[in-house]
Amino acid sequence: MGFIVKVGGTSLGVETVKTVDFEVDTPMDSNAKTTDMGVTMTITGKVLTILDDGTEETVDLALWSMVPAEKADCYRTVTVDVVSAGQVVRNYELKNAFVVEYDEVYGDTEGVGTFKLVVRQKKDKLKDVTINGGYSN
Repeated sequence: MGFIVKVGGTSLGVETVKTVDFEVDTPMDSNAKTTDMGVTMTITGKVLTILDDGTEETVDLALWSMVPAEKADCYRTVTVDVVSAGQVVRNYELKNAFVVEYDEVYGDTEGVGTFKLVVRQKKDKLKDVTINGGYSN
């Protein structure tokens, strides 16, 4: 199983992305369905070496994480395809996502770094989240 993640114009492939966690949050003290919900995705992967064109895929994620809330560009479309045996099993799209947390960790033994990107859909745009998928026979 692998993942293809697109954030704006940046595309991260199966060799970069290691895990994706899609979560729908509702308050723990709720006794009925509530309108106070949130959709959060946590994406982890490797910070790889520089590509042939002189770029590194995850640097755009780090830069996006520092865009202030006053700028419209702090909201971006995040698309995740979950791929198994060459087939898209699930497709998630958050059309107005913003960065909640971004971390990069480097060690002296692994040779590559790791990143963790936590994004959340803008609360008043929850209806714009799309989820598609399922195996077809």
